[in-house]
Amino acid sequence: MVDIPIRSLPFPEEYDPPVTTAYWREWQDKLPGKRARPVVVLHGGYGKRNLGDEAILHVLLAQIREALPEARIVALCHGPQEVQRQSGIEAYHFASLGALRAILAADLYIIGGGGIINRINIYSGWQRGRALDPKGKFLFLAAALAKAHGARVIFQAIGATSLPDPVVGWLARWAMNRADAVSVRDPLSRQVLQELGLRQEIRVVPDPAATLEAVAPSVAQAILRREGIDPDERLVGLNFRPVVEQDIDNSETARTVAHLVDWMIESYGGRACFLPFGRHPHKTVEDDVSMARKVETYVRHRDRFHILQHPCTPPEMKGVLGEMDICLLERLHAAILAAGMGTPFLAISYEDKVAQFMRSIGLDDHLIPLREFTFDRAREKIQNLIAKVQR
Repeated sequence: MVDIPIRSLPFPEEYDPPVTTAYWREWQDKLPGKRARPVVVLHGGYGKRNLGDEAILHVLLAQIREALPEARIVALCHGPQEVQRQSGIEAYHFASLGALRAILAADLYIIGGGGIINRINIYSGWQRGRALDPKGKFLFLAAALAKAHGARVIFQAIGATSLPDPVVGWLARWAMNRADAVSVRDPLSRQVLQELGLRQEIRVVPDPAATLEAVAPSVAQAILRREGIDPDERLVGLNFRPVVEQDIDNSETARTVAHLVDWMIESYGGRACFLPFGRHPHKTVEDDVSMARKVETYVRHRDRFHILQHPCTPPEMKGVLGEMDICLLERLHAAILAAGMGTPFLAISYEDKVAQFMRSIGLDDHLIPLREFTFDRAREKIQNLIAKVQR
C-alpha cells in the first residue's frame, strides 16, 4: 500500500496542526522553578492493553523525551507494570501513594489524550448511584491538585463527546477552567466543553496517535508470516469490539461481520485477519479477542479467518494495517492508523468520536453507524470502495 502520512490528509481549517516536539519544548521556559530535572506526569488510560491508549502514550513519550531530555517522566495509569515493561518509565496506578506523590511533585501535568468525557467509558459499570462512581472524576481532581501545587496543567487532545452526569460536568468545568491549556481531538468535543461553560481557549488538534510512525513493511510482513498469513495474498483487516449499550446486540454484529467475511472471500479471494486493539486481561467489554471468537463461530470459511495471536506494539500494528488490502474497522485508533497508512477502509461508528474522525478527513461516505450496520449496506459500501481503489 502507499504510505500517506496522516498529517497530509485533508483536515479542515478548524484543526490546528498536529502537536510536535517543538510544542513541548516551548513549555520548558514556562515550568515553575528551574529544576535541573523537571517532573513530567502523563495521566491517561495506559497499561490496560488497549492499542489506542498505548499509541497515544508512545507518541507523547517520544515527544517529551526529545523536548525535555532531562525530565523525570511518570505515568499515572491503569496498569503500571505493563507501562513499565513497554516504556521503561516510572508508573503508578491512579489509586496509590506513588500517584499522590507524583501529583504533588509535578512541574508539568499532562492529561494525555483519549476519551475522558463520554457515556460509554466514563463509568466502572455501576447502574445505580452513578454520580458517586469515581471513574472519570479522579482525573479532574488530580489535575486540580497538581495545579494547586504549582504545576502547569495541560489537557491534551482529549475527547469529550457527551456528558454522563452533572458531577462530571461540574468537575470538568472547574478543573479545566484552571488549566494552562486545553485541546480536543474533534469539533464535537470543543462544542461539548463550550456548552459546559469552559472559558478557556480550546484548540482542535489531531489525535496524538495520528503522528505515530509505522514499522518498515518488511517488519510488518514478518509479523504476518509469524501468524501463518502470507502477506502477498489479498488481505481483509477486521477490528470490532464488544459494545455495552441496551440496543446493541454484539452477537448480531458478529453474525453480520462473519457474513461479510464469507462474501468477500467468495467474491474476491484472500484471507480475513482480525486485528485486536483491546486485549484487556479480565474485562470482556475491552477485549476485542472475545469479539473475534464470536465472529469466528459464524464464519463458514474458517480456514481463511485468522485472529492475530501475538500482541503488537502500536508501530507494529500500524505497519500491519498497511499490509491490508481493505479493512472493516470499529475502534477509533484502528481507523486513525489505517488512514495514516493509506489503507482503504470502512468505519463502523459505535461512538461519536469515530464519526468525528471520519468527517474530519473527508471520508463520510466510508462510515456506517453501528446501529445501521447491516450486511446489505456494508456490502454496497465495500463494493463502492473497491471500485474506487481499482480505478
